[in-house]
Amino acid sequence: MVEIMIIRAEKEIGMGCCGGICEEGIVNMSNEFKHHDDDREQMGQLYQRLDEKYGEQIHITFLDPRNLFALAGYFIKQVKNHHISPLEALKNFSSHIRYNALFINGQYSEKSQNYDTLINDMLQA
Repeated sequence: MVEIMIIRAEKEIGMGCCGGICEEGIVNMSNEFKHHDDDREQMGQLYQRLDEKYGEQIHITFLDPRNLFALAGYFIKQVKNHHISPLEALKNFSSHIRYNALFINGQYSEKSQNYDTLINDMLQA
């Protein structure tokens, strides 16, 4: 099975710089994270495409870039499964964690166009 991790901007209702107190009527924060809507839409479409094409052969996880424990766990698992080296895991963890980043068995997909190639290579291995 190929494990795919997508870094996704999460919608945080009322949890801005003030920790949500602005929602009490001082500042309207209902659209505070609207600028991420297009990214979330694109990632949802990517998820559907991958699910339709590969089905049970893949497992997709969406993670918030602030969830450091889950991110570290993903890379540790990929190192333990010998998909990537510890050095590559450290490089990916420190350099490539940003919105819309895509990792396939721990390998960073630099362009969204090459994810099919990586997935197919890993399925054939």
